[in-house]
Amino acid sequence: MPVIAASLGAGFLGGAMSTARTGGDAPTTVSAQVSPVSLETTANGIDVAGVLDHAEGSVVSISATVRSQRGPFQSTGESAGTGVVISNDGTILTNAHVVSGATNIVVTGIDGVERSADLIAADEANDIAVLRVHSSDGLDVAELGTSDSVTVGEPVVAIGNALALEGSMTVTQGIVSAKDRSIETSSGTLDDLIQTDAAISSGNSGGPLVDAEGRVIGINTAVAASGSGIEASNIGFAISIDTALDIAQSLMAGAA
Repeated sequence: MPVIAASLGAGFLGGAMSTARTGGDAPTTVSAQVSPVSLETTANGIDVAGVLDHAEGSVVSISATVRSQRGPFQSTGESAGTGVVISNDGTILTNAHVVSGATNIVVTGIDGVERSADLIAADEANDIAVLRVHSSDGLDVAELGTSDSVTVGEPVVAIGNALALEGSMTVTQGIVSAKDRSIETSSGTLDDLIQTDAAISSGNSGGPLVDAEGRVIGINTAVAASGSGIEASNIGFAISIDTALDIAQSLMAGAA
């Protein structure tokens, strides 16, 4: 497996992050019933506004207060990321590196309401974490796709809390550039990734990669980084939704 210089995409505001694995009580399921949607495609292959309208109610920004240890010194900072609501009880899927070392987690939906969230469990090696909000009123449940349906070249949209900018989520458009990628990051090896040229920036981590029908097909996680004579451009990676859900189910079963 080739080693690709890649960086995890969560936003860091004033602090490093460390391991965190357990939190509140775990729900028993991540399944959800969502009515299918049929969106018209444009000349570019996707109705971005229609996809956003369908999906944004299930996307939340994440702000976490994090604590890190450097030798004998402890410091506190802020981390910014994105999450996807995957069940009616307020279960949220995100990246582990977004909430690693978190002492307080707040999520904000499209309604602008800030909600306190608990970290149920996290898998640092596979970069998946499960949160649950104290109140899910006003949050939609994402329509989930499947990795089997993803084809190279199909149009996709990435939605996320890029750079933790004030206001609405950032939306970028691209295609599926490749499937079944494996990469090395600073936290280890990630497998079964979807490669995309949709722009993924700091703060996008944990947010959805969405297909033309508004279904979540991946969890945005990392971008290829230039360095040591290697140039990288428009190469982002998302954990396939099937893999992410399998990991989430195992985490919740272990936390129950």
